[in-house]
Amino acid sequence: MLFFSKFLALPCYPTGLAVLCIAAGVALLFLRKQKLGRILVLCAGIELYLFSSDPLSYLLVRSLEKRYDPSSSFPEASAIVLLSGGEVPKKPPRLYDEINDAGDRILYAARLLKQGAAPRLIITGGSVPCLRYTVKSQAETAFRIIADMGMADTTRILLETKSQNTYENGTYTKAMLDSLKLPPAIILVTSAMHMPRSAAIFKKLGCTVYPAPTDYRADAPYEWKILYLFPNADALYNSTCALHEIYGIIAYKLLGRL
Repeated sequence: MLFFSKFLALPCYPTGLAVLCIAAGVALLFLRKQKLGRILVLCAGIELYLFSSDPLSYLLVRSLEKRYDPSSSFPEASAIVLLSGGEVPKKPPRLYDEINDAGDRILYAARLLKQGAAPRLIITGGSVPCLRYTVKSQAETAFRIIADMGMADTTRILLETKSQNTYENGTYTKAMLDSLKLPPAIILVTSAMHMPRSAAIFKKLGCTVYPAPTDYRADAPYEWKILYLFPNADALYNSTCALHEIYGIIAYKLLGRL
């Protein structure tokens, strides 16, 4: 079920949709339906160009990131909650655990804990074997990064190691707060693009959420450059990530999780 839910939307992402259009177009060409086949192949090229262009990528990303502004101070909370996903476990040839392009969330959560924004940090995230290599859990890898770098007092860090998606991050974390008899008021740390869906889930579960977004990908205001007319891989990647969040919001609303 996890594998199915993770990969259900793949054909709706830019590259997946382009592959489908090209495959269908080529099949129609072989069936001598030349006009329709050419139209589908042309549509695939246009679609890839648009999602690989910086202007459209910026609009998609910014539509999510602008919903929550960063803050330098927060009301009293029971815990900082870090959603894992910014870590890369030590696997050859790596000598140490590393961070990926979402690793800012780990650094930001450690900084908030060190500054005393809340008395404890909960790192939530289990093992998702179908998506990535993990020795134990994502939460444990993030914990090791913080501990190895000496970024915060590790005695104040709790780990939730069972969750396999954002919704389970919320349910298991809420259960942990309840078991500790702590008010469900949290400072939620995750990437700015991921924050709208994450915050909505935790609120639906009864938490008071103080968003602490980081890892911004779209600058504001937008600075236009002529090179942005050319397609590039970064824009395509950001478009895909934004669509992943948009599809996730739609799916969770249909499932009643938001």
